[in-house]
Amino acid sequence: MMNKLHYDSPARFWREALPIGNGFTGVMIYGGRKTETLCFNDTTLWSGYPKDYNNSQSLEYIGKVRELIFAGKNSEADALAQKKMIGFYSESFLPLGEVSIRFKGLRNGGYKRELDLSKAIHSVYSDGITRETFASHPHGIVACRITSEYPVTAVIRAKSKLKSKTVCDDGLFLTGQAPDYVAPNYLRGELFPVKYKEKKGMAFCLGMKVRTNGQVCYQGKSITITHFTEAVLIFSTATGFIGYDQMPLTDREAVKRICAERLKNCQDPYDVIRNRHIEDFRALYQRQSISLGGESELTTDRLLGEVKKGGDVRAICDLFYNYGKYMTVSASRRSGQPMNLQGIWNASLRPPWSSNYTVNINTQMNYWGASACGLFECLEPFLQMVYETMERGKKTAEINYGCRGFACNHNVDLWRKTPPVRGTSNYMLEPLCGVWLANEIYAHYRNGAFSGQEDEVREIVEQGARFCLDYLVLHDGEYVICPSPSPENYFVTNAKNAYLDYASAFDMGLVRQVFTNALEISEDSELKSEIREKQSKLYPFKKGENGICEWHTHFETPEKGHRHFSPLYAFYPGREIGFYSHREQTEWVRELFHYRLKHSGQYIGWSAAWAICLAARLREGETVLSVIRDFLSHSVFSNLFCVHPPFLFQIDGNMGYVAGINEMLLSEERGKIELLPALSDEFASCGEVRNMFVCGAKISFRWKDGLVTAITSDKPVTVLGKHLSESVKTEGDITVKS
Repeated sequence: MMNKLHYDSPARFWREALPIGNGFTGVMIYGGRKTETLCFNDTTLWSGYPKDYNNSQSLEYIGKVRELIFAGKNSEADALAQKKMIGFYSESFLPLGEVSIRFKGLRNGGYKRELDLSKAIHSVYSDGITRETFASHPHGIVACRITSEYPVTAVIRAKSKLKSKTVCDDGLFLTGQAPDYVAPNYLRGELFPVKYKEKKGMAFCLGMKVRTNGQVCYQGKSITITHFTEAVLIFSTATGFIGYDQMPLTDREAVKRICAERLKNCQDPYDVIRNRHIEDFRALYQRQSISLGGESELTTDRLLGEVKKGGDVRAICDLFYNYGKYMTVSASRRSGQPMNLQGIWNASLRPPWSSNYTVNINTQMNYWGASACGLFECLEPFLQMVYETMERGKKTAEINYGCRGFACNHNVDLWRKTPPVRGTSNYMLEPLCGVWLANEIYAHYRNGAFSGQEDEVREIVEQGARFCLDYLVLHDGEYVICPSPSPENYFVTNAKNAYLDYASAFDMGLVRQVFTNALEISEDSELKSEIREKQSKLYPFKKGENGICEWHTHFETPEKGHRHFSPLYAFYPGREIGFYSHREQTEWVRELFHYRLKHSGQYIGWSAAWAICLAARLREGETVLSVIRDFLSHSVFSNLFCVHPPFLFQIDGNMGYVAGINEMLLSEERGKIELLPALSDEFASCGEVRNMFVCGAKISFRWKDGLVTAITSDKPVTVLGKHLSESVKTEGDITVKS
């Protein structure tokens, strides 16, 4: 299996460095020859503190906005919404600090750096020195062991882009303060985008202890280790974060004591820490696996280069899949925070889109493939975030929209902000993003996640359904969402650009899905009766000139290849339009999908990943392969981080790719499982899936020449009689149906 990223030169930039993480602390490692650079993040280090941006004016004017939309005055509705229904921007995920280790007395030698995904260990071999670094979840620390074939000296320093100071006295401690507010990076006209004025931002600390056979000298702001052949550096991070609804600690010394206590408690020998880390990581990473039949000894950057030349993609596809799983386990662990736009790795004081939780697609995509891979523990932070967002969003639903349930617009942060931001209404005003989060939670629950947490799942789904029941309005005898955007897209009506309409396919798909989910999981008969009454009168999906109608009727869209596939939500990731059960609507989906692909001019990683998922569910194996080739050729950095143009990292494309490969290999509709639904000729020769999770069952299978030769399942399942060899072997309670 392809489980190693390896290179024959150091990283020159942050986006070439390699990531490690334990679900709390993330580190990017450069692997330099004479200087090692470690860039630290802590998942709870964000700007700001809990703030209330709910807006009672929104409820006053929503009726007028609806009136304008129904009258065909869409652009006037946009202007009113953007003036009266706004909130404020989310806070930002911040970089904690950077540690540099400068070596002296080196001899010339060879070089190699690698990241072993199966062990979650980063290694550098350079000039007779070996550096091994990993982030341990069980111990809650980061460990770096440096061994040398001859005595060397190292000087260690730390710095931060935030207000901070470094003290070296029986250890290294970098302490500092987060800003009260950091403006989003896209607000280029801000005179003071980073503000410390109120001094309410949380305190933070990075601590380090040294174990060595050399001599240690503490020199105020640096540590020098002389004449050593072995040194172990133990790092810990801490912040003043207490809870999403509580003011954080601002006392640096108090947070430093927390950090120092964690380091003090880590007394185990290095090998014990290392072995326990590997055991813990592998328990998740190796629970499920795939093989597409490819192997290669090429360095990772050369492997990517071969794809651009039209070479075999199987090895890099395997590696990229495993890398997505690796990052999920590294970034999202029990009791931590869920993955944001950059997972847990960010170097920018004003990161792209604040590195927040963008919940009009990106946060959801981060977890699309997790439950199928059996990474149930990694989903727990996501469930916790959605539950907290639900609690916050009840107030937004009531104050902003006069509804029960919970509302959440497109940006969420550590403080679980749910009102809109400021900006154009096609992204600002999306109160059903909370419903999307609820639907995602239920999809993972349906797949086997959240055992023992059914009550939380049920409450989230019910509250999402209640919001829809109240937010729907009756128009011409049918229930519609109004105002209704199609995320970040716009259309032309009355010779003007417009953002808001009613009954967008996106919103109506969300409503249908949450109603279906609530009817399945809810035990509230009154709620279910309300749902059935309105469900039968929902505005239907319609056919437009280019496929399924994006808004209530066909409008011209200036951006024909728009990056969002939101109108297709009900098909994927939703399940309201089934490939077999809704043939006509599936063809509408197919038409708009190909219309967008044909006109797409940007290589946006997450958009390409969504296209892989859609093509796979559409059973278009060669389209899957074509998008994968474009994706890997244009939308991936050399360290396999996903690209958002121009040169920005977003982790969602990495994770969406995992989901797309899962869908290519196994699709389920109404309890029936189809194996190899979208396998291209490139992957047909041979391959294997081990322990894919679907509807609570754990399925393994192998294939040869495009046909499944063996299937096992630990629970009763129904498999469609497609792509099966005549001599297929089955083990377990497997029913094959045509």
